[in-house]
Amino acid sequence: MDKIQMLGKLVIKQVVTDGYKQKAGGQLQTEIDKINQDITVYDENMQKAITKLTLKGDPNVEAYRRQFMAEKEKLVAYREQLNQSLKAIYDLPDGEIVESGEGNFLQEVKVGEPFSANVSCEIILKDDIVMAINPQE
Repeated sequence: MDKIQMLGKLVIKQVVTDGYKQKAGGQLQTEIDKINQDITVYDENMQKAITKLTLKGDPNVEAYRRQFMAEKEKLVAYREQLNQSLKAIYDLPDGEIVESGEGNFLQEVKVGEPFSANVSCEIILKDDIVMAINPQE
């Protein structure tokens, strides 16, 4: 075997623009809207379950209520994290470069060639257009 392909680490960075803020903010807002729907459905189902348990005279109604509320609080906390992330995105200064993801890329290594092994690199995007591909050290 005189050559092989290997995986390298790819870091994706984004130049902050109004378009980036709108796209990233829109994705977060969609997730926030979904969580809000989930909370609404959870509240309705919780009320139904508590009502049924109360009508049956279940002695553990309050324990169930506390458990339901604890689960709801997890959803509310996640929503708050998303809201903070949304605010942080809109507060980013235009032109700043931020990390937006990571992945892998294939690189061919041949016998007899120097192993400079750029096993990690970064791609810089601006409004989804590749602006630069840089090796990382």
